[in-house]
Amino acid sequence: MSFIKNLVTFGAAGRIDNKVEEFEDLQNEYESLYRKMDSKRENVNDALEKVIKVKIKAVKSLNNITKISKTLKGKEREFIYRSLGNDLETVDFSQIESTISTAQVAMNATKGISSGVGTALGTWALVSTFGTASTGTAIAGLSGAAATNATLAWLGGGAVAAGGGGIAAGTAVLGGLVAIPALAITGIFSHVQANKKIKEIEKLMYKIVEAMDQIHSNILQLDLINKRSEELIISLDKANDVFTQEFKRIYKGIYRIPILSKTTKWTRKNIFRRNYFSKKDFENIAYIGGIASDFAMLIDTKVFDE
Repeated sequence: MSFIKNLVTFGAAGRIDNKVEEFEDLQNEYESLYRKMDSKRENVNDALEKVIKVKIKAVKSLNNITKISKTLKGKEREFIYRSLGNDLETVDFSQIESTISTAQVAMNATKGISSGVGTALGTWALVSTFGTASTGTAIAGLSGAAATNATLAWLGGGAVAAGGGGIAAGTAVLGGLVAIPALAITGIFSHVQANKKIKEIEKLMYKIVEAMDQIHSNILQLDLINKRSEELIISLDKANDVFTQEFKRIYKGIYRIPILSKTTKWTRKNIFRRNYFSKKDFENIAYIGGIASDFAMLIDTKVFDE
């Protein structure tokens, strides 16, 4: 059949058939690449879900610091220092409490629904600005570690408007790239007609190549996001262990016998008009406050920076 088509079209049909083969090979390559990207997307989504869970656990641990900080008065907060080498730095309890309160707002906003990447909790845990960018919008772009809630929605499998750029580009079914039917012999085709048809096919192939370039870029970005997520998870787990162990030790040192210790401190403050905490207590509070401050900063570390 091909021989006859080539014979009656003086080789024009054969040229078109060859170009159609090239197109189909390229389209198969695109589909394979897209599947690879989609698989990585699922892996990244799993990693981001884990980041959220680890951050929730970390905030719950960090919240224990309020058992001590709630008793501190304004002036006492201002003069609690921790030692950093040969320098002294004020322990910022307000920053610690801000980390806790912001997380609690996000957790309360997400109660009763999945704590996925596209939720308020996901926004708090993964991007730098809480409550921005609707998850229904198209993705404006992804540069380095930059992302919006729309990116998070896409990572979670949410729909993204056709034409969305950045990480979503090239992920939708390529509009207009329909299968090219084999040419039937309807008459004698000239090479001029074949050139026109080949040019149309090449335009479609160019669209696929552009999409593939974007997918390659997306895969690199997904790998970076995955690596950043894994590093953050490891760091948070280690910091959580350190803070939890040290807080238990320090708290036990300040309140050796909880009821008796609290009564003694209350009496010292309200009867004898002295500080609620002793000098040794303040040293311990400065120590655990410094650890809590570093822990809070790590919790505030984002996978994406807007």
